[in-house]
Amino acid sequence: MVRDEEPPGMGARRTVRQQLRALLLREPIAFATLRDLLGLTVRGLEDELRHVERSARAAGERLVIEPPRCRSCGYAFRDRAARHLHPPARCPQCRGERIDDPVFRIEPPRKRG
Repeated sequence: MVRDEEPPGMGARRTVRQQLRALLLREPIAFATLRDLLGLTVRGLEDELRHVERSARAAGERLVIEPPRCRSCGYAFRDRAARHLHPPARCPQCRGERIDDPVFRIEPPRKRG
């Protein structure tokens, strides 16, 4: 029986949170890409990200969120990132609907010294 190779961190026996954590430790990833990779709804991914954020903080790591940005006028949704992890539908400044997804990554603990 030949088994297809799976990318590192995407093992079949890992939970969604373990897969999400492995992905975020490896590289920065946009919200929509994470949804596609993990097959979650917007709300499901937000819940998983919040849990991963708490787990990372307990391990001395940090979930870094690059906020969504309007492609039309450049407006960055900085205050929104603390409350909502998904991208907004419309820019409050120009009313444009071309919004880049927020990008997530986990930073390892900083070494003191």
